[in-house]
Amino acid sequence: MTIAHHDIEQQVAAAVAEQSSLGHAHRTKVIIAVQTPELGQNLSDEMGQDPGVDGTIVQGDLASVLRSVEMDLGKIDIIAFEVSDDPEADIAALARMQDILTVPQFIAVSTRALADDTRAALKDAGVQDLLVMKLQQTDPTAEPEPQAATPAPETPAIAPTASAPAETEAAPHMIAKGHGDVTVMLRARGGAGASTIAVNLAASLAKGSEAGKTALVDLDIQNGAIALMLDLPDSEEAARFVQGNATPDAAFLDKAMVRHASGVDVLTAPDIFAPLSAIGPEDMITLMSALRSRYDHVIIDMPQTIVDWMDPVLANASRVLVVADMSLPSVKRTRRLINLIAEEHMTLPIKVVMNFEKKPLVTSEAQKEAAQLIGRPLLYWIPTDARAAKRAIDLGTPLITSAKRSAPAKAMAGLHKTLFAATRKG
Repeated sequence: MTIAHHDIEQQVAAAVAEQSSLGHAHRTKVIIAVQTPELGQNLSDEMGQDPGVDGTIVQGDLASVLRSVEMDLGKIDIIAFEVSDDPEADIAALARMQDILTVPQFIAVSTRALADDTRAALKDAGVQDLLVMKLQQTDPTAEPEPQAATPAPETPAIAPTASAPAETEAAPHMIAKGHGDVTVMLRARGGAGASTIAVNLAASLAKGSEAGKTALVDLDIQNGAIALMLDLPDSEEAARFVQGNATPDAAFLDKAMVRHASGVDVLTAPDIFAPLSAIGPEDMITLMSALRSRYDHVIIDMPQTIVDWMDPVLANASRVLVVADMSLPSVKRTRRLINLIAEEHMTLPIKVVMNFEKKPLVTSEAQKEAAQLIGRPLLYWIPTDARAAKRAIDLGTPLITSAKRSAPAKAMAGLHKTLFAATRKG
């Protein structure tokens, strides 16, 4: 089997030129994701002729390759991938990249003709160029043409690597020691109300247990709002942590956790502005171990941005709550978040909480469509009460304390009872 000659090197050269025009003086880093070895070799040979290209062949479909290189996406300029037998999976993998600020350019390569709607969908999902390279059957009875012997290069232009890892559960080394039950709060958009729900869930949990057995941790280190909601100062110890001057172990918790009047131990966001990359995955494993060893319940409020230290948090979670609303962008991002989590944590329960709306007596067509887009039933609804919410912030107390008869307070108390029915004592 041979591959007909095509101008893939010209396509890549054009992409390289575009990178150079943007001021990138470094060698263009290219990942070639293929499932057909002959195609990979052909692309390697042609692209390797360009001294400005530093490429790597990876065996696997686009989704598995993106998982394997996710931590280094900011260092990759181009990903050329072979369209799989399931183009919808490729399109879904591309769609998940739309929430990442810095993504590579994508070049799709197919060994067969693609339907117009598939080509359009790939373009809409972020593919810059789409090439068709036909595989041609050679005559099996034909003798190969003699070739002159050439010395093997000391270092190939494109170095093959092992196959991308298959979808698996979280790596064992990410599982922290301890017994604590962990709830992770994610938001489908900024202002979705995840922090408010986190505060009230923690306070509700603390009411049913002894003081100091429930933790509320604000890991939104750039835009954390929990300190404001509970009238607490931003954390100097958290600042030392993100600056690399403190190890997030048991001794760190002794200094960093602040006991709120509700009985919740709170770690507020740092009192300095820090990049999200200031925290590393190993830091998070250490912090999760310390938290789970000390507390019965841990509520973690995460940033809106997807970060590389998110995986150790999810690996130690008992459940994830995605807080959304009925707006279309929020619904779409909720689906993307669920897909992203489910890829690596298939057994992790994910619940969607629809904020700012009371639970419907009769489901509307819009709500049915939202549930269909999200891919799961919408069971949890939190109505809004702007006056009660403002009063709670002014007092620095949770809604379930300052306005316990309000509709949102009752809904959040009900959410607590439903989510933690199996973990309540007595």
